[in-house]
Amino acid sequence: MNGTLLELFRHKTWATLRLIGYCQDLADEHLDATTPGTYGTIRQTLRHLVEAEEGYFSILTRARFLTKDEAAAFVFPDPLPEGPVPLEDLAGRIRRLGPRWETLAQDADLPVREVTTRDGWSMPGAVPLAQVIHHADDHRTHVLSILGSRGLEVPELDLWGYADSAGLARELETSGD
Repeated sequence: MNGTLLELFRHKTWATLRLIGYCQDLADEHLDATTPGTYGTIRQTLRHLVEAEEGYFSILTRARFLTKDEAAAFVFPDPLPEGPVPLEDLAGRIRRLGPRWETLAQDADLPVREVTTRDGWSMPGAVPLAQVIHHADDHRTHVLSILGSRGLEVPELDLWGYADSAGLARELETSGD
């Protein structure tokens, strides 16, 4: 099963970087656009996606909190600066996290290890492991919805495209008869 989880994390990183890369070529009018039913603007959504991914990683890698007060007092290391963040900076953070997620995906004990959140919850590591994949997919879809509602091209971010680009899928040859 760890091989499947590993590919899901690789896809998450690939798709997020591909989307950020696509958005880097957009005009500010598109980056600052939103549509009903999505998180916010494209710029806000990508920032939220990256901040959350760093938060989930922190949950899985730092020492557990023993009390709600200890959790509430936690200061997140290296927070994003206030205001708009260059998309290249967001991509850099995702690039740095990619190999780290791959390492976590191969930790057989992590899904059952107890972890704690900043808002005072305790749970098995499987929950934030699954959440980071779901969360990224959900918010990438929000960005795609905004792009589509504006009549812009929507990049392919599905697992089939990832498998093709990663060399995991190949088309069979036709018979030579």
